[in-house]
Amino acid sequence: MAIATQILLVAGCGPRAARPNAADERNAPVAEDRATGSADAAATTTVSPPSDAEPPPPRESLPWVNPSRCLKTCTYDPGASLVRVDKQGALDPAGSHLVERTIQEPLRALVTAAHAAGHKIRIESAYRSYDDQMRVFRQTKQIGRAARPGHSEHQLGTAIDFRMPTTAAIDWLAEHAPEYGFVLSYPDGKQRITGYRPEPWHVRFVGQQLANELRGSGMILEELFRTRADLGESGSCDDCPQPASRSACGKIDAAGTCDGNVLQWCYDDALASVDCGAFKQRCGRARGADVYDCLVK
Repeated sequence: MAIATQILLVAGCGPRAARPNAADERNAPVAEDRATGSADAAATTTVSPPSDAEPPPPRESLPWVNPSRCLKTCTYDPGASLVRVDKQGALDPAGSHLVERTIQEPLRALVTAAHAAGHKIRIESAYRSYDDQMRVFRQTKQIGRAARPGHSEHQLGTAIDFRMPTTAAIDWLAEHAPEYGFVLSYPDGKQRITGYRPEPWHVRFVGQQLANELRGSGMILEELFRTRADLGESGSCDDCPQPASRSACGKIDAAGTCDGNVLQWCYDDALASVDCGAFKQRCGRARGADVYDCLVK
């Protein structure tokens, strides 16, 4: 599948809410100041991606969610295709996390490889139901920190939040996740495109082929969907049972505005909000552009 290498755009996830204890999700899974992380010592052992555990290639279309796009069925539940895993991604009937069955082996391989490289990452959050996400959205105090219910990749069972111990672990995940079929959904500097704050701990499984093509092109998944809309599928949000699944822009336009350090803008007819201060930036007018964004102080 050929992927365009350039795209011009002006236009979550959210905190952890492991199904048994959604309230704990308000704590960020990684220190906010990347510069203060100390690198773990790298081990000499290496772990190769699984050669026989790769699920079938991605479907012609993938669920496409963002602040304006809901899942095709707003309350979608993977149901029987979910399996329980422990914090390292190993199958465990008593595990505290649920994931879609086809991603379990690649997930386990990714965590094992990270540990072999000296980065003790662990799963912080995985599948969340519509109701789980509703609770997370209501309990989270930081503006824009949690996706609205029906808009979260976690509802698919193929998105993972990791607890990242160091800056080096963050960098390792960004570099090596595609080797196991995962991509970063919300990388640094892409909040205007994704509609969410940067989350270097959040990955989504899309398969090795697509993950490596995205890495090679320099694009993120949201950019691919906007370039090839036929690859994404979304719902209208009309079937969402909770009003919180919808948010009108009101008087705020696509250029956006700043309320202190909180960036707000109309993202494809839905209000998007990001607290720039949460990742040590400020809200302001982007240089050379007539839009507001999160800027380096």
